[in-house]
Amino acid sequence: MSRRGMRGGRSLVAALGALVLVALAACASIPDSGPVRQGGPVAQVNDPLDLDFNPSPPETGASPQRIVQGFIDAASSPKNNFQIAREYLTHSMAASWNPDESVTVDDGRNRSYEDQGSLWRVEVTPVANVDAIGTYHPVASSAPVGLNYQLLKENGEWRISVAPDGVVIDEPTFRAVYAQQTLYFYSSGYTYLVPDARWFPARVASAATRVASSLLAGPAPWLSGAVSTSFPKGTQLAVPSVTTVGGVARVDLSSEAGQADPAQLQRMQYQLEQSLGTLAQSVQLSIEGNVQQVPSLSAAAAPVRNPSVDAHAYVVHGDAFGPLNGDTVTGLSGLSEKVAALRPTAVTLSASHDQAAVLSATGVFSVRKTGDPVRVDARPGLIGPSLDTDGWVWSVPGSSPNAIQAAAPNGGDAHAVAASWPNASSILSLAVSRDGTRIAALVRTPTGYSLMAAGILRGNGGSPASLTVPVELAAFVDGVQSAAWTSDLTIAVLSTTTGQATSIAQQTVGGEQTTTSGPASGRTIVGAAGLAPYVVLSADGTLLAPTGNGWQAQLDKVGALAVQQGQP
Repeated sequence: MSRRGMRGGRSLVAALGALVLVALAACASIPDSGPVRQGGPVAQVNDPLDLDFNPSPPETGASPQRIVQGFIDAASSPKNNFQIAREYLTHSMAASWNPDESVTVDDGRNRSYEDQGSLWRVEVTPVANVDAIGTYHPVASSAPVGLNYQLLKENGEWRISVAPDGVVIDEPTFRAVYAQQTLYFYSSGYTYLVPDARWFPARVASAATRVASSLLAGPAPWLSGAVSTSFPKGTQLAVPSVTTVGGVARVDLSSEAGQADPAQLQRMQYQLEQSLGTLAQSVQLSIEGNVQQVPSLSAAAAPVRNPSVDAHAYVVHGDAFGPLNGDTVTGLSGLSEKVAALRPTAVTLSASHDQAAVLSATGVFSVRKTGDPVRVDARPGLIGPSLDTDGWVWSVPGSSPNAIQAAAPNGGDAHAVAASWPNASSILSLAVSRDGTRIAALVRTPTGYSLMAAGILRGNGGSPASLTVPVELAAFVDGVQSAAWTSDLTIAVLSTTTGQATSIAQQTVGGEQTTTSGPASGRTIVGAAGLAPYVVLSADGTLLAPTGNGWQAQLDKVGALAVQQGQP
């Protein structure tokens, strides 16, 4: 066995041509009379300025190593169903190879190629994987992954006769070629839209088809049972292609869709429109070729997408609890005095502002405008509680991450919610999403800390029953303090770095992570609105908000900073 090579750089040079600015001034003029008319949104459909990588086909007489390298490089381009990449394969392998099975995203710098005769082994260092349905999974381990390629001569040229399904692509190229596309499902009762982030090749003719097909196939496994779809069971594309003309996506569905009533058809159309996003301005539904005249969903019937929160922080300050206006805390009628009297260390406020889940020295309480506060959990070591859209109070001891309990708003029916966070020894944060369908947990594991998310499965009357098998969103080595939802698709994690310094990681659920510096001595982070998606409470009780490149103190001696689950 000889070793040729083999810390290989990419052989393919990406041809990103210069963009030519075409002057359209000519005879055009700006009208100076007539009514002002609002234009519709621009649908970015099959962008003619295609900046995808344009790989080269195999060269005549290319060596086995050049064929393997060229194939991996060519698989960076999904154009025409990966046509160029298939030219590196034998005829039979080109027909059976499935590039959509997975995407291995690697750093691109440490690939090695090892010659084992007609077998070549390539080792890559993955940073993420995208599975067959387009779900993004970060990779915590830096251990290399080996891929085997078998070669033989076909018509006098080396070609790959055995190749693993899927593609290998370096991280910068992945960001240029693939794009996050958010599918949308419904919460129970069709009250909220719930996002399901996927990653698909961008700027290809099949983009709308991929989105529609994936939507019909249902949510990611970890959301299954926690969200709903408007499409009747078994519905597929009647024709395996979604065409877009003039911003209108024409979606032809199979006969199963004929079971839908008019209201359901409206929700189906709306679900497709929201999921296609910028790929189309509107959707025209057909069932087995028969065009359906479906009116648009009215604003009153439309579900809430990405619930917002009040731009004011809600705090406990002295004997007051409520929104902070300048340096004044305005009370909430029927609620503020009850919350403040408990001397809370953590508070979660309902979207309607008529209920709060409160952690005090004696346990977790449900506090409502009517009636006295009710203690719903008296176990020792409880962490900050959460609230869902039906008023259920969620609580868990920090040392028992799987011992989650949910209690009805009035304190009744307190029961265990079946949960299992893999390898978790303790839990720092537990937070229900604002749409009430998902829950995020920041847990400690043998290797550090993990941010996980699971779907909420409910029984009769919406009672929380169990959680789905969770998905890991991110891993952290040390210093983690707090986590909070900042939108329907992002979770912020506050960590201590060196000394009193902190950092904030904004993690997309099913996507990538961005990190920025946090305030000194930050301890608790909550979602916010306005100029910044979060605010932070420091260890000494100072409320801090990001401003420009720094952090500005808003109020000192804050007893607790409340999580908002929405606004009235």
